[in-house]
Amino acid sequence: MQVEDLIKAMEIIAPTRHAEAWDNVGLLVGDAKASLSRLLLTIDLGIAQVQEAKQLGCEAVIAYHPPIFKEVRRLLSDSPVYEAIRAGIAIYSPHTALDVAQGGTNDSLAEDVLGMRTSEALHLRVDGTGMGKIGVFDPPMPRVQLLERIKKRLALEHVLVAGPQTGVVRNAAVCAGSCGSLVELAVSKGVDLYLTGEMSHHNAFRAASRNMTVVCVLHSHSERLSLQRLKKRLQHALPNLDVMVSQTDNDPFDIC
Repeated sequence: MQVEDLIKAMEIIAPTRHAEAWDNVGLLVGDAKASLSRLLLTIDLGIAQVQEAKQLGCEAVIAYHPPIFKEVRRLLSDSPVYEAIRAGIAIYSPHTALDVAQGGTNDSLAEDVLGMRTSEALHLRVDGTGMGKIGVFDPPMPRVQLLERIKKRLALEHVLVAGPQTGVVRNAAVCAGSCGSLVELAVSKGVDLYLTGEMSHHNAFRAASRNMTVVCVLHSHSERLSLQRLKKRLQHALPNLDVMVSQTDNDPFDIC
């Protein structure tokens, strides 16, 4: 098997043509013709994750967040990209292509975390894809119970909540990562609860003042569970590939 087989599989799972125009997705480092037998999945790629990949014998890493994003002026020895190149480890990033993909990051947040039946994208684009997801609870679910479900399924002791914490939730919207820019759209669609990774004070305040519950779980916590889905899909597409999820990848923030 070669890295190009992984690229082909990822193009089916999360077509790069659907990524946001500002994003940097696809194969970022490495040789498409290089041999591949073991793969590490991570949200962020730091030195620790490159070392983990080396220790596990992985020839490639899928880093959800692209480690090469803005203009690169230098690559020094403390750079994870530099370390990956030295080790001959390919780097692939799906980022927003996976966000909008069927069964991708936002579907995982809606279905695996909220347990919600999704109906449409929160922000629908002309190509038929879109950012975020909206869904319904039938029957409606108590907010208190839903907040506990979020914490349990993400293995978190605490989440940030703005707005009402009692009553019931009939419908909800999710958007993995940093999605404060879509909160006005969620309000306009009559959403009872909005689950995301992070949001500014002012966006949360505006949503709460309109009686919508905002739940922020920290940026990468809203994305990480989707790696389990991605692992299963890659194992199905490439049965000879050993796929592992990073054990060192964590959100840089903690609540103490």
